[in-house]
Amino acid sequence: ARAELLELLQRRGILYRSETQPILSRDGTSARWMLDSLAVTLSPRGAELAGKCILELLKRFDGRQIATYGLTGVPILQSCLLHDNRYRGLLVRKERKQHGSLKLIEGVIDPNEPVILIDDSVSSGTCMTEATERLEAAGLRVEGGICLVRFAWHNGFALMQQSGYHMEAVYDIWTDFIAHMDDEEQPLANPSKWFPAFEWSTEKAPEHLHPAELARIVVSDYLTTGKLLRPPESLDKKYDSSGGAWVSIRSRASVHKRHARSGFWHFPGETSRSAAEDVVMASLSTAAGLPAGEEGLKVVDQSAFAVTFFSALELCSPGQLDNDRYGIVVRSLERRERMGGALPRMPGIVNEWRQFQHARIKNGKLVSFEPYELFRHEVLKVVEPGEKWQPTGVPAPEEVPWHKDKKVCGVIAERARDLVLSQLLGRAETTSPVSNDLLPKNVESIYATLYIDGHLRGCMGQRVRSLDDDLKKVTAAALHDERFADRSAISADAVAVTISFLFDPLEIGHAPPEDVVNYYRHGDQTLMVYQGNRLGLLLPFVASYWNLDAVSFAKSVIQKAQLDEPPYYWCRFDCATWFAGSDGVWATIGGFRAPQNDLPSINELIERHGKLHLGYLIKHLREDGSFFSGYQPFHNRLFESADTARQAHGAWVLARAYKAYGGDDVKSAAEKVIDSLLPQQFETVAENSFLLLALSNLADNDPRRAKMNDLASTLWSCVGPHGRISTHYNPDDPSPDVYQDYFPGQVLLALAVACEQNVSAIDEERLRR
Repeated sequence: ARAELLELLQRRGILYRSETQPILSRDGTSARWMLDSLAVTLSPRGAELAGKCILELLKRFDGRQIATYGLTGVPILQSCLLHDNRYRGLLVRKERKQHGSLKLIEGVIDPNEPVILIDDSVSSGTCMTEATERLEAAGLRVEGGICLVRFAWHNGFALMQQSGYHMEAVYDIWTDFIAHMDDEEQPLANPSKWFPAFEWSTEKAPEHLHPAELARIVVSDYLTTGKLLRPPESLDKKYDSSGGAWVSIRSRASVHKRHARSGFWHFPGETSRSAAEDVVMASLSTAAGLPAGEEGLKVVDQSAFAVTFFSALELCSPGQLDNDRYGIVVRSLERRERMGGALPRMPGIVNEWRQFQHARIKNGKLVSFEPYELFRHEVLKVVEPGEKWQPTGVPAPEEVPWHKDKKVCGVIAERARDLVLSQLLGRAETTSPVSNDLLPKNVESIYATLYIDGHLRGCMGQRVRSLDDDLKKVTAAALHDERFADRSAISADAVAVTISFLFDPLEIGHAPPEDVVNYYRHGDQTLMVYQGNRLGLLLPFVASYWNLDAVSFAKSVIQKAQLDEPPYYWCRFDCATWFAGSDGVWATIGGFRAPQNDLPSINELIERHGKLHLGYLIKHLREDGSFFSGYQPFHNRLFESADTARQAHGAWVLARAYKAYGGDDVKSAAEKVIDSLLPQQFETVAENSFLLLALSNLADNDPRRAKMNDLASTLWSCVGPHGRISTHYNPDDPSPDVYQDYFPGQVLLALAVACEQNVSAIDEERLRR
């Protein structure tokens, strides 16, 4: 049916503009052709086929009430009704009838049945939106819509989906119509392989070149002659370009300044003829981004080249990404021309999620709810021999780098703590001085941060000149940091030290704080700002300590430098911070211990963390049965006034915890919170839901369970006839008139649990429906 209807629409359903047949778009501009579905659906066979195709998609919906708006959907709707008597139909008028019944919606309306809108096409979405507004104003729930043909995705179709409506289409205008029209420009299956118009040279590039040398020759020759050298048979060795190839051109004076970069991906099903040809074509794309002629050749002479090869693209999920190893490509499943990639360990990208978002949102420009496919690939970057290149955008080295090596950084951190204890407690040193060659030459400075009983007591740093002497100076300075005046009596076990190593500085240049966040990895790199003779920097773990997001962190750096106005000049440093305390030595990430590789079993972790969280809750429960609303561990600071919904949720958690772990203290805590809540009158469904769930976890003979019936009755009165849930409960007017989806899952769970436990207020049949 679908194939036959498509043939009819392609043959008879496209109306072309002529001298006697104008075609106007909604905005009044003239169009070359339009979809004229009525020429097909007003015929017996066309209507029959359209109805069958729509009915097939209707199986994916819950509702049995279908509606249309305007004229073009009427024959399709009527065909659906004739072929399946389970459905009832509605017609939505654009304007209320001015005489007779004065109806805006025609047909026998069932207010409890969801509505699915039917139309011949969705383009801007105006008809769907207006019909939805009229139906919902009448108290009906619109489940979504179905059309014969959607005019692309990122218009009305996507807008309806964004608003939460289920949308389906039999055909797509691009893949089912335009792709088969000879007089229409065909969309590229892979736009990354769009190349500028070019003429092949009669010359072939030399054989056995390094890929970056080949790229330089190809770009130079193209800028000189306007022609593209033919690819050689082979490069200096074999390279895997089955996933694509890219060429980068960077300034020799500053490898962080990129003049041009371009290339392409080979998606599954697309083949690579050879790595040499891929380098030539990627060089062509990159050359298009340079100035023409002599100006472009001047840039080439002052620059270094690199070629990046990708292995075959492998479909994967976000959980299979590894920012230390793989590059990625995200491609839209709705708009195939939308795609974006990200290399491993790029500047400003600290983990797999940031890498994924960078490829999907920033580079691919997909919207948040757009379906996509995700690929990963290995990366090999080959830099022109003898040239320097930035260290990012490539996989992490397999060998342990110095800044992750306990034999290097751990030894220095232990030495720093020993120096602090020696100065603080007057005892002899127990460690040997560290040698100057323990750190590589790219380490710019070190910072010592001192903690006593978990609280910050000093932080100082300086450039590295003589390592052991530097450690003595920064630890002594941290001990006498006037910003932290507490000098109470302490023990050795209470003292901890972190040493932060700042290395590989990179000048970012002038930028406002909102923009500089794109050029450093928040929580992982140190950021410094300067202007004139003023400068300030913050170590990355300060973001955790003060709970700062990226922009707030950059602004705090400005504040530390005591700068009042731009321009702000920035420099970033790679940073590694190692901790030394009475329990041992380890690397940290963002102020916390780095993840451990050897973890206990899942069951052991559940048991341990469950009890830790439970102890946390009980510790922050007050005598009156209320909780503190929050706690900042770095500052040991409590916050009061938790809202009643959170209190009720806490009651539910504690009641369940007692069933899982037992313990008189847990039982007492759960009862204390429940007893503090039972006398109260709640205005929103949240408290009622959580408290009902808490009571359901008490013992069957607990007298508090008697309150379950009242709570269930209150919740039941907040559920409207269409399954929408009222935000608030008004005891003076128990019939809800404004429905909003407010924690619908928790309300349904609470009602279902009450039903399971035979609470008399629940209508089981209605709840099931």
